[in-house]
Amino acid sequence: MGSGQLSKSFDEAYEFLNPEIQKFRGDSVVQILTRGLSVQDQSDGNTRLHVIQRTLDLLVAIHSAFVDPNQNIGIDRSFINERGEDPVLEDTKRRRVIHGLLDLVSLEGIYPALSQGVGIPLQQRVMSVLPTGVVITQPEGTSRGRPHDEALLRVIIDSLSPIICDKRSGIQPIIMGRILADILCAAAELGFHSQYFSQEKINTYRRLFQTIIDGTPTSSLLPLLSSFIQTSSASWFKTIISAQLSQIPLREDGVFQTVIFIASQFAPSLGEGTGTSPSNGPPITVHAIMQTSRLLSSVPQVISPDDYFCNIAPKLLSLLDGCEPDLRKTASYVIGSGILGKRSYGEPGAIGYKIFVKPILDSLHGNMTNEVASWLRRFSLDGSALAENSPNDLEGIILIDEPKLLLALTRLSALVLLHPNPSLLKRLIQPVLLPLWALGCYAKEHRKSFWYEKVSTLLQTFFSVSTGLSRYEKLSDHVLWDGGSIWTFGPGQEGGISIRKRTDSLPQEALNVMLLVKILDDRIDRLLELLAMDPQSEELAGDVFLHVSKKWLLGPSAQHDNKEPKLLQASGDLQAALQNLAGAKFTEKLLNKFKDSLSRHPDKILGIIEQLIQSEIALRAKQVPRELKNPSFRSLGKIFESDQEAPEKDNTEQYESLSVAFSLLSTILTSPEFSMSASMSSVIQRIKIHLDKLLPNLVPPLVQPATTASMLLEIILSSSLSPNQKTETVSSRISDLETHRQALEHLESPLPPIQAEGLSLISRLIAESSPILDIPATLALLLSLMTGSNAESSSNDEFIYLNIIKIIGVLASKHPRTVIKTLAECYADRGEQYTLDQRLRIGEALLRTVQELGDALVEDTARTLGETMIAVAGRRGKKPSAKMARERMAKMKSKTQLTKTEDDVLDHETADLMQQIDEAMGSETEEDPARTAYSTNIIDAWAAGAASDLEPDDLRVRTSAMSILASAIQTNIVGLGPSVASSSVDLALSTLNLEQGPESAILRRAAIILLLELVKALDAAKENGINLGFGFSYHNAHPSADSNNDRSGHEGTIGNIPDIIRVLAFVEINETDQIVRGHTRVLIESLETWLEKSLLWGLRAREGIRDQAGFELGDRLAGIDIHPCLDSDGAGHPSGTGPRIEEIE
Repeated sequence: MGSGQLSKSFDEAYEFLNPEIQKFRGDSVVQILTRGLSVQDQSDGNTRLHVIQRTLDLLVAIHSAFVDPNQNIGIDRSFINERGEDPVLEDTKRRRVIHGLLDLVSLEGIYPALSQGVGIPLQQRVMSVLPTGVVITQPEGTSRGRPHDEALLRVIIDSLSPIICDKRSGIQPIIMGRILADILCAAAELGFHSQYFSQEKINTYRRLFQTIIDGTPTSSLLPLLSSFIQTSSASWFKTIISAQLSQIPLREDGVFQTVIFIASQFAPSLGEGTGTSPSNGPPITVHAIMQTSRLLSSVPQVISPDDYFCNIAPKLLSLLDGCEPDLRKTASYVIGSGILGKRSYGEPGAIGYKIFVKPILDSLHGNMTNEVASWLRRFSLDGSALAENSPNDLEGIILIDEPKLLLALTRLSALVLLHPNPSLLKRLIQPVLLPLWALGCYAKEHRKSFWYEKVSTLLQTFFSVSTGLSRYEKLSDHVLWDGGSIWTFGPGQEGGISIRKRTDSLPQEALNVMLLVKILDDRIDRLLELLAMDPQSEELAGDVFLHVSKKWLLGPSAQHDNKEPKLLQASGDLQAALQNLAGAKFTEKLLNKFKDSLSRHPDKILGIIEQLIQSEIALRAKQVPRELKNPSFRSLGKIFESDQEAPEKDNTEQYESLSVAFSLLSTILTSPEFSMSASMSSVIQRIKIHLDKLLPNLVPPLVQPATTASMLLEIILSSSLSPNQKTETVSSRISDLETHRQALEHLESPLPPIQAEGLSLISRLIAESSPILDIPATLALLLSLMTGSNAESSSNDEFIYLNIIKIIGVLASKHPRTVIKTLAECYADRGEQYTLDQRLRIGEALLRTVQELGDALVEDTARTLGETMIAVAGRRGKKPSAKMARERMAKMKSKTQLTKTEDDVLDHETADLMQQIDEAMGSETEEDPARTAYSTNIIDAWAAGAASDLEPDDLRVRTSAMSILASAIQTNIVGLGPSVASSSVDLALSTLNLEQGPESAILRRAAIILLLELVKALDAAKENGINLGFGFSYHNAHPSADSNNDRSGHEGTIGNIPDIIRVLAFVEINETDQIVRGHTRVLIESLETWLEKSLLWGLRAREGIRDQAGFELGDRLAGIDIHPCLDSDGAGHPSGTGPRIEEIE
């Protein structure tokens, strides 16, 4: 068959359709076309059959001509013909002929033969290409629910099915594009609604129906099947089409095409905001997302839920992991609400939970389960798994590699953040709250900002949506948790984070206690930030405080302690210490950050105080029977033990807990906002009863704060009594309480005069030793006023903060131990909470305190002060945060200088010009620029500290500490003792010898003054006849000397004069600072003078003046060496035996 046959076929078709129609306008198309056919029976059914049969024959002939292997003419090359006509015009005419034949088959063949309610309404189909003037009529149905003409449908389908199923390229695309809906309806009519065919024939038509469905692209099939679902559609037809629609997602592109199609059906109106839209389809509205979820979460009846979701899950996950925002949001809603929102699919153990939830939870817990391996990977849109890189797992150390962990975190974020679903958010975040917390903290501590932001967003959303106290209890109990027993977080293969096996060796954090404390501070701050963002923070702050302080003060219960995971993989002692430290810091930071909320809910604090006092009473009640159970002489001897031994045997933790409890109780009761309600009255009465029962058994340091709290309780309880019922003591203290509350109100005022009045009232109460004052709370209040960092704070007024320093000195004279310990801790500032100015103000308070104490600076108080000052001045303080701040400032300064614009240069030149004009006009000249720059560099060097230290402290603070130590030595060297004096000598000499830079001049000045004050103090003690028990020695050691004997004779030596003078001589020669050089010369002369006086004291001691320590010359004269003997026996005679000159043979 050649190309002539193809032309002949089209000519016949054109002749069949066109000429006759043009002659007989107004008749039906069947009537017109019948006239050209030899039809014996002119009945309507018979003529229709002949016309349709002729049409089908023509279509078969055209298709056969196209697929003829001899001519190799495709549909796109069919316009080439031997008549030389215009190819484009010829191709258009031929397509129009085929469309006309297909329209004839559809309109006059299939439509009249279909049952009512089957197919697309006639007015919705493609416009026919049949010439105008003909009448398309569809005969009225004979009966509802059965086909009009099965024979005609059979003829049509039997003729077209060979063309449709032909593997060769012919006119199939034109047929499927023109009358696909009609062919499907006809096949469905014959295969699912036939009344006369055999089952074998019915199965044939059903297979044809399914073949057409399977061969139609999803993008074409979805709108076609959807158009069949009408309210007037036949029920059997609607069931078949719905079943096919439900199986669309099972196709390779079924999920994606379903989303795009539904989005097109619910596209927003013109001008309606849509936000972002996917590049592969129309914008997706909320209504479209909900409809998509309803369709994709409906399981077809022909498949099990497990098989269905295993099929569509990879396609949904590919959308969820993609880059298109709308597609990700749609997939998130389908998974979160459509699948996980249904109990049958989303509960633990169900298929939806196994696919979408379990892999995420297992991976974040470090479990490489089958679900993680199968589903925690990336997929393509057709559901096939993408190839994964195989990173080096470091011999099995890595449990969950970085790509999988990041994918789990990304999917979790998409599921809970892309659409609002509080229930799903709680279900997914609550099981992994601790891993997310540990992951976020690890990312923050290791500067993984991308990871930290992801985790932080999840936690913030969870805490802002969820309710209840349990979430805060879990994190507060495990604030330092860093992973499971066998896994922890570590560096990833691509610079991120992975989950690794936990090694036997302790991590660096567990070995560095200071780093642990810093990590603990940062984590507590982060948790309090989450609490602050909680809408219920006002109510929850008190509950969290109650839980944290209860665990810290009362200790964890045994049952709770066994179940809780460890804070860090460290030793048991470190675990216990970290638990206590975490509780203490948590309580402290809660009080500082939420003091207003806690003050409005004092019942929470009163509840924990009551429990603590009850616990202490119960503990002491258990100890008494235990001691009396086995009587012995040893237990009888305990009756006569002094009270001074009790504190040493008491538990330090219990002592600190009770001290904090009494201080909190006093603070609450003295607060101006405190008002006792009916419910609070019973609690206060119980606390008063328990406290009075506990008072006789308290150790001495706790008696005063407990008595203060008891007095305040009695005052509060007696407020409702009449004046006749109040005791004399209570009546006298009510005025003190009112004065204290008035003072607190004055101190809250921003006006300095009013604050000064409040300080005057506080000072009066301190001077009168009022029992209502809680010393730690009062001192904390004064410190907060003195170190106020607000620019508008009245603490910047010198009159105010100098007055505060004076009051602190008075308070120290009453309670030296508490004041010195608190001030010393704040001054050392190991947590880096204070600025330089604040620390210097605390130093001023310490100096005033030392001066106020005088001879009372003894024992633990003096030792605490001396050791702290030596630690601060001696380069032992580490300030990593200050170092980081300086580095950031330097980087910003360098960037500013690099990015200086031409305008900046012009402004600088203008400023210089104006300065020259001012100088020319006789204005005041500024300092020398070189001197100003030098001064600036010196100040910067002071802040930078010692260059050889990694994290140095500010030189100005070290200088201040050395000055305070010198003042303490001058005030009472006896109280400081030999250890502090000896360390002071070493500190001063090391500073003079090693820190030679120009920026360290202030430090060397303080060091030389420290030595001068030490020599003066020793000299004053000698002159006053005070036996210190320690002092300088003058001894040149020889190698032959007995070292043991030498050491035993010099236990009270704090320094060797020849060594000191030798060092000072070297310092004097190399010193560039004139002040230091002058003081050094004075010090050398003072030491020489002190030495001469000591020799005279030694001679006087030999003459009978034995009550003064000095250089004993009598028995210690050995050649020309003079050895000071500082120890003596009970009679005052020297106890040491030195070398002597003896006569030998």
